[in-house]
Amino acid sequence: MTQEKVIKIQADYRDSGLVERIAASFRRFWVDIKWMNMECDSGVCTIYMSINDAHNLGNLDLSIVTLSKMVDIDFVEELEGYEYKKFEMNYKKSKKFEWGVISE
Repeated sequence: MTQEKVIKIQADYRDSGLVERIAASFRRFWVDIKWMNMECDSGVCTIYMSINDAHNLGNLDLSIVTLSKMVDIDFVEELEGYEYKKFEMNYKKSKKFEWGVISE
């Protein structure tokens, strides 16, 4: 049985490596990330993550504590009773980049 947990992270956006540092803190302890969603508003980012805790012998709690002590992180919250719906993308126009050629 997969023990999936959803956590909410609020962080200050300094540079583009924020998501990489967050993901690295989980991968360091062999915690699998299923999906991530990030929303930024005026320098404050809210990140939702679904993580699996089935095969890593309880390293999830250790990785959450380590993440909460990072410089950019305001707080880490483990959500209970969540409901996740895949987002739908609606677009009118797109640009396709293919080997240096831009087509519309």
